[in-house]
Amino acid sequence: MAKQRFQISRYSNPSGEEVWRLSGTLNGKRIRKNFQSRAEAVAERQKLDVEHLNGQSDGQTVWTTLTQEQNRDAIAAVNRLKNARSDKSLDFAVDFFLRHYREPSEAVTVETAVREYLKLKQRELERGTLSAPHRKSLSMAMRRFEARFAGREVSDILPQELVQYLEDRGGSLKSWNNRRGYLSTFFKFCLKQKYVSANPVLEVEQFKIRKARATAETLPAARAAELMRWLEAYRGQQNKRGTWWGEKGCMVPYFALTLFAGIRPDWQHGEIGKLRPQDIRLDTGVIFVEPEVSKVNEKRVIKIQPNLRVWLERYPLSRYPIMPTRRFVDMWLDIRKHWELGHDVLRHTYISMTVGAFRSVGDAALQSGNSEAVVRKHYLDLYSVEEADAFWSTLPKGTAAPRWRKEDGRYLSE
Repeated sequence: MAKQRFQISRYSNPSGEEVWRLSGTLNGKRIRKNFQSRAEAVAERQKLDVEHLNGQSDGQTVWTTLTQEQNRDAIAAVNRLKNARSDKSLDFAVDFFLRHYREPSEAVTVETAVREYLKLKQRELERGTLSAPHRKSLSMAMRRFEARFAGREVSDILPQELVQYLEDRGGSLKSWNNRRGYLSTFFKFCLKQKYVSANPVLEVEQFKIRKARATAETLPAARAAELMRWLEAYRGQQNKRGTWWGEKGCMVPYFALTLFAGIRPDWQHGEIGKLRPQDIRLDTGVIFVEPEVSKVNEKRVIKIQPNLRVWLERYPLSRYPIMPTRRFVDMWLDIRKHWELGHDVLRHTYISMTVGAFRSVGDAALQSGNSEAVVRKHYLDLYSVEEADAFWSTLPKGTAAPRWRKEDGRYLSE
């Protein structure tokens, strides 16, 4: 990208007032002007750019039907093509412009466009084509954008202003790309509604980021067994009146299903919060994760290993719901803090131990709802067969593990 001849920067006057300063050199004369807004500074810079380009042309006397102003514009346009090192003619540029440029059908403020856009996203949420977390993140991003450009017409917002907006937000390159993505989908909506004539985000750089994901965080077999047996005695904290948040073992089903079945643990919007007790089929030894429950909107079937069956029989869902109705969130937070559990550590453990026990990347991918490439990259060879066998032998207190054999990706009693 060519360096700007005229620079715009923030500047503090001696009085302490924050302004936008435009500075540069035109025909040997130094330019320095202050503006209350960046948009005013950008507009003035464009005028100076045109004046500079006009001054680059060698003077010639030619007959023309153009007015002096039109002639100056033509000279400036030709010089801009030269500076861009384009071999296209001015006629080609005008033809391209006429075929692709469309004037906005109406003047729409940022506030109006954002309101209509969020209404559309709310309808997508209600139809189930947009997740609640994505809708929340998108709404927050658009509210920040609205606050920055309040009172402006969306068709007047320039690419340079969006670049400055993203730079002012700071953060990593990934954050930049995410915010750029929100703006791009918003302006695509505006383009479809004819609020703008072009998508200005197309001129905003998107960075290439090398993806380097570390090995998944997991729990060794002994640590997992310690957690589950601790949960058998857990009943939350004691209230002032001497009562407890819940009864002993009330949180066992939630953690057993996330640890020994790999159910995604987000209780607000994820699989565990949508899973129905009738989908857990102890009679046939499988758990059905229906499309409306699955994160990826695809049905999958999870094999119930013998140890999970024992946990669910000892703590039946008829008495111990997957998520207790009283103080569930308090207990969930309390347990995660006490054991320093990452968000997906239990699910990661399930996938790793499934691969370790049965040595089948494909089977683990099908049951977990991941791709084989992801399973191979992050979960393969994390645990030995012996460690995985110990994990799948984790049972409630007082229960003796029988001798098991493996067949078709499942443990069976000998």
